[in-house]
Amino acid sequence: MTPSDRPSFTSHPQRPDVSIVIPTWNGRHLLERGLPSVVEAAHACAQEKSLAVEVIVVDDGSTDGTADWLRAAYPQITVVRKEVNEGFASASNAGFARAASPITVLLNNDVGVRRDFLTHLIPHFSDPTVFAVCCKALDAETHAVITAGKIGEFKRGFWRVFGNYDVVGATMREDQMLNPDIRCYSILASGGFSAFSTEKVRQLGGFNQLLDPFYWEDVDLSLRAWRRGWKIIYEPRAIVYHATSSTIGTHFDRRRITMIAQRNRLITHWINLHDPIWMMKHSGMVALLVLSSLLTLNIPFLRALAAAVRLLPHIRERRRAERRAIRLSDRELARLMTVIQQQPGLRILNR
Repeated sequence: MTPSDRPSFTSHPQRPDVSIVIPTWNGRHLLERGLPSVVEAAHACAQEKSLAVEVIVVDDGSTDGTADWLRAAYPQITVVRKEVNEGFASASNAGFARAASPITVLLNNDVGVRRDFLTHLIPHFSDPTVFAVCCKALDAETHAVITAGKIGEFKRGFWRVFGNYDVVGATMREDQMLNPDIRCYSILASGGFSAFSTEKVRQLGGFNQLLDPFYWEDVDLSLRAWRRGWKIIYEPRAIVYHATSSTIGTHFDRRRITMIAQRNRLITHWINLHDPIWMMKHSGMVALLVLSSLLTLNIPFLRALAAAVRLLPHIRERRRAERRAIRLSDRELARLMTVIQQQPGLRILNR
């Protein structure tokens, strides 16, 4: 089939029901592997569910010919070309700005998807309080679960948000999964494979570009959504396959990656942690980390702290805005995460 013979995802390109946004940076080789499954899923949703789907790829300043290749191989895909690489938050925001549908699915460029994954995500958005729905991610080679529902807990001065739980056998019926009384909540909607309410993301101002070029953007966005009383759901039947890439590792040295991750972790907490006692615990832990870093010459952390401090004027402004928007407190969110773990039929994968 030649490119001109390929059918469009939607017969109503101005009124799509779902947008799929894929940010990419020098990832043509990754898109060549994963994009065909995304295209197939978009066609399946359009043909079997009569839902119009658009696919948008945001080329974040690539130098590997990604944009030209996409226009030739997939003319039905919208390509947003950014001349300068800025990072994941900026690229994702560019995709959300172009999305024309009420639901936007955000995928990494190294992700493949199961053909029916969209049909399990979409029904959750009939509830106007749902902000996002996250998929189950399997290792592309072994099919082992690598990301599922995310457990959150405040411990030793920081939010711990990367523990996973799953539904045993993923056997819950659709009526159960859509029941707000027994839903599987997640503290985090991964920016690599989740569906979002487009309008709610825009209300939040999108991903926080203070966190460019990478890491903690989806944690920050998720915490801000929970603060407003919106919900993040884990949908175990929406399956994606993650072929973990080394895009970041090939462009940044290990020390800089560590520094950026630690800087963004601090920024996320300084914006979103509002319980006064917990904030004191956080400050005490940061002081201990500074002391230990001085003793052990942990230069990346000291640089991370200095970089975060330089952004304090912007952080304070965002913190004030988030404080005004609070509908769900830090402790209420932590209690909700505890309740999740007590539900029958769930299995903790790691903490």
